[in-house]
Amino acid sequence: MNDLQIILIIIGALIIAAVLLFNWWQERKFNQQVESSFSQLQNDALLNDNASGEPASADVASEFAEDNFSIDTERLKERFEHDGKFTAFNDSSSDNDENALEDIDEAYSELVARQSHEPHHAPDTYLDDVAEEANHNIDTKPAQHEEIKAIFNDAFNQINTAPVAQAAPDSVANHVSVEPVAPAKLATVAPSKAAVASDVTKSSLPAMLQSQMDLIAVIYLANETSIANVTASIGGFFEDYDKPIHLHALIQETDWVPLTALAAQPAIANYTTTKITCSLQLADRAGAVTRSVLNRFQLAVETLGLDIDGHVEWQSNGDSLLAASALDAFCIEVDKTMGFHLVHGDHGAFTGTKLRGLSEAQGLVLEADGAFKYYAEADASQANAPSPSVSFVMFNRDNYPFNPEMLRTSVVKAVTFQLDIPHVMHCTEAFNHMVQIARQMEAGLNAVLVDDNNRPLGDMQIEKIRQQLKVIYATMLVRGIVPGSDSARRLFS
Repeated sequence: MNDLQIILIIIGALIIAAVLLFNWWQERKFNQQVESSFSQLQNDALLNDNASGEPASADVASEFAEDNFSIDTERLKERFEHDGKFTAFNDSSSDNDENALEDIDEAYSELVARQSHEPHHAPDTYLDDVAEEANHNIDTKPAQHEEIKAIFNDAFNQINTAPVAQAAPDSVANHVSVEPVAPAKLATVAPSKAAVASDVTKSSLPAMLQSQMDLIAVIYLANETSIANVTASIGGFFEDYDKPIHLHALIQETDWVPLTALAAQPAIANYTTTKITCSLQLADRAGAVTRSVLNRFQLAVETLGLDIDGHVEWQSNGDSLLAASALDAFCIEVDKTMGFHLVHGDHGAFTGTKLRGLSEAQGLVLEADGAFKYYAEADASQANAPSPSVSFVMFNRDNYPFNPEMLRTSVVKAVTFQLDIPHVMHCTEAFNHMVQIARQMEAGLNAVLVDDNNRPLGDMQIEKIRQQLKVIYATMLVRGIVPGSDSARRLFS
């Protein structure tokens, strides 16, 4: 081997070493760049522990605590039994349970406080637009952690934005009903834009109709027609339906009158109208409307429009059958009757005379259907205050109706207190009053307050039921169906 070959071998070895070294340096530089491009890895918020050794769930709880929604989802997800009544939780309690109850109570108090600043009719009106969007996002499962938080947040946001919505004529043209101005004020106050908008709003649609509950058709007549002629043309178009149908006519350009009122107010037949509404309720406690009923109703409306020389406009842009299914799912979710029982104690069954005496002393009234009922007092401060409504009922747990003769001669083993949530306007206050009366009768009858499984109910179990009731209230408010309102009574009939 001569010197030239040796030199070439050395040069080749140096070149190879240089290439290897350069590749190593490039790879190291690339790795450093990649590492610097990503933030430091954090512990899994659900599975791992944090650096301090505490469970990561504590971090999640502290995060929700900032929004006043630290809720124990494992217990709240079991809030309902299959028979539609609330489930009583286990006797054991924890700090998480107490925190969850406090947070729901705080959120509910804020919700009620904000709602109380709005007009009495506002919940059924300014929530309509939001409720229409909810038709496409109904989940029939019990509310979970994020869902409960969203329920209260949505309700807060809707109440906060309600005054703004009412101030915009374009946004409220179909939903807000404003009281007419007194004649004395008309002489001195110039009509504002809001007042003009309210006049238009008053005649847009009947106040009882809601787009999330009804399939609505408006018939515009080519010529003024008497109410009597319209009624004669309707004939039997809308008979034998398994869902409520409402027909209204606009008279004097301002007032909607139901066409079913002709028997009670025959003078209405002499008025003329150019606008009629036909509405079909999409769901009730019997279930959602079927496709065949929808088709039959739509055909009847279109035929009526041709007979009275009118143009039909439907007030729905989506699939009415899907809307009906979503409304039915919502009804199933919130249609709950909350109840508990008073059973005889160690002294045996109590006499009917003593039960009746204690019940009537607490304000309960024995009705013809065999149940004692407690009526909420009407608000005297309201000019058009509704008649007293039933807050809760008490009936014989053995399913034998009470009557004066039976109560005089028989003994009673147990009675049931029951509250129908969708039908009670102030359901939380009604529940508190029901518990108070039940506790007083428990002492007077030497009885025991128990749940459906005959387990004694303590203050903690009752408080948990109370918080679940508040979640139901918020869920209905977000949907635009206020418990105890005319809409709720119509939907849950």
